[in-house]
Amino acid sequence: MNPLKSSLSAAALLFSAILLSSCGANGPAFKPVSPIPDGKGVVYIYRSSSIVGGAVYGTCKVDNSPITKITNGGYYPYIATPGTHNFTVTTEATNEANVTVDKGGEKYLKTTVGMGVIVGHLKFTEVSPMLGKSEIAECKLLEPLSN
Repeated sequence: MNPLKSSLSAAALLFSAILLSSCGANGPAFKPVSPIPDGKGVVYIYRSSSIVGGAVYGTCKVDNSPITKITNGGYYPYIATPGTHNFTVTTEATNEANVTVDKGGEKYLKTTVGMGVIVGHLKFTEVSPMLGKSEIAECKLLEPLSN
């Protein structure tokens, strides 16, 4: 490989690493809500860290109220009243999931990245507590959005 091509490759790799490192969550490490407030439940919204779609993020709403921006490697514990709540996440498209919250219960709402026209689409999937607990362990706390 010629020296110019090698230098350009190294610069592109460095730029990519810097870009990807700035796109993920950087709050405190995962910590479960304990105790869950009386008469409430918790929905953990999370997105495992991945290079694929690392720069894609979207606004998460619950019952049409913005709560956080879902970024690569982040999680957000949403304290909810018992009942069914509508969660949406929006990039260039909106995806939704209805989650039924039980008093004192925990639910896990996994966010994944799919193909989009201009930007990747974020998708919600409710997963089992066993899978959710193992995947969320490496996530960092996301900031709430002010209403």
